[in-house]
Amino acid sequence: MNPNRFLILLLLLSLFPLLTACGDGADAPGPLLFAESFTLGETADWQLERDALGQTSMRDGALHIELFGPNIMQFAALPDEPFADFVLQVEARQLRGDLGNSYGVLFRMQNNQEFYRFEITGNGMYMIERRNGDGTWTRYVETWTDHPAINQGLNVTNVLRIEARGSEMAFYVNDVPVQEIQDTRYTSGTIALDAGTFVQSDMEVAFDNLTIRQP
Repeated sequence: MNPNRFLILLLLLSLFPLLTACGDGADAPGPLLFAESFTLGETADWQLERDALGQTSMRDGALHIELFGPNIMQFAALPDEPFADFVLQVEARQLRGDLGNSYGVLFRMQNNQEFYRFEITGNGMYMIERRNGDGTWTRYVETWTDHPAINQGLNVTNVLRIEARGSEMAFYVNDVPVQEIQDTRYTSGTIALDAGTFVQSDMEVAFDNLTIRQP
């Protein structure tokens, strides 16, 4: 072999780990800000509620939301952990109830009336909207919209991901991009996991393996 070529080959081999590390770093997740596996005795201070229409509880290594009436929404909030820019990911499964019911994530919550909401249904639709202080909703999708990335049915897992950077927000289901929006109303706030019924009552959803990282 030509000596010069041999030296060039050695140089390229020595640089390969550095080049690989640089390439991986571009897509590597940021530092972990928060993680929750919903293991009893090891959970954060979630607000769990129970009344005649629904309840939130932790069991079997998951956060469960159960609803017993039509046209209601219930959520479990993490009130003492505000986040501004983040990448949130959580696994969710609908265990029972009509597939037209919904479940998802509330984020950048100012209070129980002001927040953003990313929601999917058991029959494959999604919605992104903002809850305003006067009780109205601002939708970023004209209507509930079908998306093939959403796994349909009961006892199937959907992985929801939200990437929020300032006014820019991107939404994914099972690693597939669903939609991007821009909005400046809420720049930081707390999070919650939620479920909602429409006409049909009796619903249960389980959430697990929640992580929040820096973008």
